[in-house]
Amino acid sequence: MDHKTPRPMTPFDLLTVPDALYSIKLFLPYTPVSMQRFLAIYIKFGELRYTIEYFHGFPSHSTSRDMMADLKPYLNEKEQTMMEQAENMMHMMEILQSMQTMSDSSSGQDMNPMDFIKNILTPEQQEMFDMYSQMFDTDMNMSNSDKKKGGMTHE
Repeated sequence: MDHKTPRPMTPFDLLTVPDALYSIKLFLPYTPVSMQRFLAIYIKFGELRYTIEYFHGFPSHSTSRDMMADLKPYLNEKEQTMMEQAENMMHMMEILQSMQTMSDSSSGQDMNPMDFIKNILTPEQQEMFDMYSQMFDTDMNMSNSDKKKGGMTHE
């Protein structure tokens, strides 16, 4: 039998497997073969009973953002990449929705995209953004003043 790499317990198992059953599961391979079948069935029934008790009323505990972070350790590399792409798309949609909301609320006034970008940054990121903007503006102004009009070599 191939030896599989152990995986961390899923959030579901953390919620529905009490410590006593977890310990029995750990010791199951080391018990006499004659007892393993009984203990395995006992564990599964115990898990089912605790699961039914826990989800009586089906409580909701997490958001989709939490869900994605919780699932990543259980996915292979390809699935993690796909999950990250989905997260990025969701984040982009949130930004676009925010831009749309800001555009709607400005009621006809021109909306500056740079102001929008600055508003979604942390104060430290805003400082860095301002610094790079000033550097870029200075560089652009210097390069524009060096350009000559009318010559074929500068078109």
